[in-house]
Amino acid sequence: MSWLQKLKGKSTKSKDNLADAPAGISPKVGPIDAPAPKVADDAAAASPASSTETSPTNSPTGKAATAGIEAGIAAIKLTAIHPTFTESASTSSSAGATSSKSVSGTLHVRILEGKEIRLPGIAPAAGNPTYRNPYIVLGYDKNEVVVNSSGGTAANPVWKHRATFDLTDDKEPLSVTLLLRHGAAHAAAVAAASSDATAAASPGTHPNDVVLGTVTIDAATFPSLADVVLDKWLPLFLPSSSVSSAQLHVQMAFRPDSKSVRPVTIDDFELLKVIGKGSFGKVMQVRKKDTGRIYAMKILKKSHIVSREEVGHTISERNVLKSLRHPFIVSLKFAFQNAQKLYLVLPFINGGELFKHLSVEGRFSEARSRFYAAELTSALECLHSHSITYRDLKPENILLDYAGHIALCDFGLCKLNMGDGVRTNTFCGTPEYLACEVLLGNGYTKSVDWWTLGILLYEMLTGLPPYYDENVNEMYRKILYAPLTFPADMPPLAQDLLTKLLDRDPDKRLGAKGAAEIKAHEFWAPIDWDALYRRAITPPFKPTVENAFDTSNFDQEFTNEVPCDSVVNESVLSQTVQGQFAGFTYVPTSELAGGAADGVSGSVFGTSVLQSK
Repeated sequence: MSWLQKLKGKSTKSKDNLADAPAGISPKVGPIDAPAPKVADDAAAASPASSTETSPTNSPTGKAATAGIEAGIAAIKLTAIHPTFTESASTSSSAGATSSKSVSGTLHVRILEGKEIRLPGIAPAAGNPTYRNPYIVLGYDKNEVVVNSSGGTAANPVWKHRATFDLTDDKEPLSVTLLLRHGAAHAAAVAAASSDATAAASPGTHPNDVVLGTVTIDAATFPSLADVVLDKWLPLFLPSSSVSSAQLHVQMAFRPDSKSVRPVTIDDFELLKVIGKGSFGKVMQVRKKDTGRIYAMKILKKSHIVSREEVGHTISERNVLKSLRHPFIVSLKFAFQNAQKLYLVLPFINGGELFKHLSVEGRFSEARSRFYAAELTSALECLHSHSITYRDLKPENILLDYAGHIALCDFGLCKLNMGDGVRTNTFCGTPEYLACEVLLGNGYTKSVDWWTLGILLYEMLTGLPPYYDENVNEMYRKILYAPLTFPADMPPLAQDLLTKLLDRDPDKRLGAKGAAEIKAHEFWAPIDWDALYRRAITPPFKPTVENAFDTSNFDQEFTNEVPCDSVVNESVLSQTVQGQFAGFTYVPTSELAGGAADGVSGSVFGTSVLQSK
């Protein structure tokens, strides 16, 4: 175990439980013992951080019932390059569309074929084994499906693949990314010949993958009627915002829930792997039986939550996960309960914790550190706009998805109702990242999150937090009084930004007046904030993830266990206690406005076409 793993292998603790915190799960997954942020009575100590948003995305095709869907043809509204991921994204219907209505069901997407795809660099010779046909990554609400070609040529590939997604939000668009995977022999030539700098190869599982184009379909155009199918050839856009010659043939259809809006149950899921455990319960990789989507399921024992007085925290965590929709924040898919347990179903983000990658590599380049810090700034800005202070930013609470974007998880130490100027006093967090005002105990505001961002950025650039010491008390002294120093190779703009983020006066700290003043700093000059928010910037690193089932980034101590929802042999909880969990169940519904009125009936999206091939 490296020094960094030893340093990170500890649970977050609050003032009242520093000496006796319950054991959490391994550093790869993070503790899950305290499932939620505190809402009221913040003078009491917060619990150890909860993490189960441990979960990655990328999903293979599931087998969904599709008989009876009629076909139609309609135009699909495109959002240039990428959608606007925002809680207030427009979902207004386009001309000729049906009026919005609340629906619950599944979105069926059919990728048929492509044409006029321009390959970067060197044109492939006939039979050249270093080239394969392009593949596609479909993404919806942090679920990603990798679609490999089933035939055709590199310039005109055929997929004929159907994927089914659970509709979980009426504002989430569908993204389609076309990538080329080819041999290392052509890597240098491709990078040199490419007219699009952002299409250069990035390291990871397939280091020479190149983005050939992307397109996103606005949620407002999803079909909302079971007898309407959208069928269209879509033009692709390159990461540089230029239009490519490539086009994809895509079909979409909606299937309403046959049982109307109802809570899901454990019987709706197939249990695949255990990926984490703690004293409250466990986290498992699961597959939803009707759609085949892969999720992470956090299972919590009610009796443990009640005995530790964590009911309010648990409900709060559920509410935070449900209410937030942001490209770099984990969100809630489903929530349900039975007499003994609570179940939270979350995206399965399996690219590994940022902590894991940092511990392996020691430190990151300036460009890579800037990219992660920028996405985190965007995520924290979203939380603050909802009056939520995160309070526990650290590499263990940051996951990487299949493409290499971050996903902020673990909301166990969040503080709600933290509007501008509101102060709280709870002593909580992780020692290396605590702001000086938290240590002084005089109350603190949302500005503590910008301090932790500075600590994390410093750690990514150098490999160690700036005030780290093996002696915790000495580390606290350094946080309060030691001068901030930088290694000789630290870039000047990074030094300036870190000096302002780590100002001990929270009122003078950069970010005290809002995220906009942080984003205006020259350190971020290479960042297009709008493109970043739209996930239109290619990540500098692609993690090692083979498919949606891949659990290689989780501890084998857990993944080798037999997955099961164990029986709780405890006394029955009283009606009064059960009443404390009222409102926990969550069934997503969407206000879809799609479904063109001028669709032409037909059979192109019938049962035979929907089947995966």
